[in-house]
Amino acid sequence: MTMQIDKNIERMLKEKKWTIYKLGKESGVSLSALYALPNKKKGPNAETLVKLADALETTIDNLIRGEGK
Repeated sequence: MTMQIDKNIERMLKEKKWTIYKLGKESGVSLSALYALPNKKKGPNAETLVKLADALETTIDNLIRGEGK
């Protein structure tokens, strides 16, 4: 599941022309937490998902499952 979240975040960052640094600033999620996402086995916690979704102006469902799914 985490791999899908990573890919979805990466896609959204490209669409917005944002860096991971910008996402950290906008979401309030630390850079270390953002860089650790690919290595987590369980994925981000609920609070982190909410912060990321808000910053990226999307839904948690879209973060997890991707667009149109």
